[in-house]
Parts: sequence; structure tokens; C-alpha cells
Amino acid sequence: MTNQPIDEASVPKSILVETRFGDIEFIWDKAIYMPVGLLGFTDQHVFGLANIPGKSLDQFKLYQSLTDADLSFIIAPYNPESGIYDAADIERAAQSLAIPEEDLAILLIVTVRPTGNDQGYTMSVNLQAPVIINTSRQIGWQHIMPHDKYPVQHDL
Repeated sequence: MTNQPIDEASVPKSILVETRFGDIEFIWDKAIYMPVGLLGFTDQHVFGLANIPGKSLDQFKLYQSLTDADLSFIIAPYNPESGIYDAADIERAAQSLAIPEEDLAILLIVTVRPTGNDQGYTMSVNLQAPVIINTSRQIGWQHIMPHDKYPVQHDL
């Protein structure tokens, strides 16, 4: 096997993705690499994080596959001050993934469901399997919490 240097001129600086919220530009240097992908999407490894256009969704972000324009997730960045997760559980997750506390970010995948009566929708986040990011290395993993005290559908 030969190691050939990468021609940096051939690597794009950014990629424009046609998302469900319109065209959004993602910077390659800011991409998040997921070595094992997400549950159900193990073949997707490179994601971008972007603000969702419009004021009504300010508290959410878009977690977009940069290799499959049809794959994206609405996510909610976890606020540690909310106390939803026990600090000891977060510490164990960080240790198991070798992430220093100061480099840890937690993203919660949002599910949006119609209420069934054409009057709106409900939203929940998956607390059982958050995406945990090492912000300094831009690497992420979907971490399964080791017990069932965190629901898969935690209503917002």
C-alpha cells in the first residue's frame, strides 16, 4: 500500500447542500466525523451542523449528512443547566469516549410527529441515544445510555 499525499487543491472548501430548509453551505473544515455513523445509518460518516433558517426554530439545529443530501436530522443542543441528565452519567459517557469535559457537546435528535387530528404536531427528543461530540477533534458518536431511565421519546 502506498501513501499518496492528498492534493489539498482538489478538496473543496465548502459544499452547498439542498436541504429541506433550502440551500445551506457547509464548510468542510467544520464537518463532524462519525466513525460508526448513527443508528440505522452506519454508512453515513460526515455531517455538518447548521442553523435552521427562520426565527421559529432558533432553539434547534440541522444535522445534515454531507454525503447524502436526503439525510438530515433536527437536533436540539443539550443544555447542561437543564439537569435532565445526571452529571455522573455524562461523566461516564465522556470517559468511555475519551472526551475531556471541556470538549464535550451533546446533541439530542428531535422527532416531530403529527398529532393525528390535523391540528398540529408534537415534538420529542431521544435521551436514550444522544450524539456526543468531541468539539476539539470534530468527532462524534451516538452513545447509548447504559440504563433505561432516559426515554427514547422525551416530550418537549
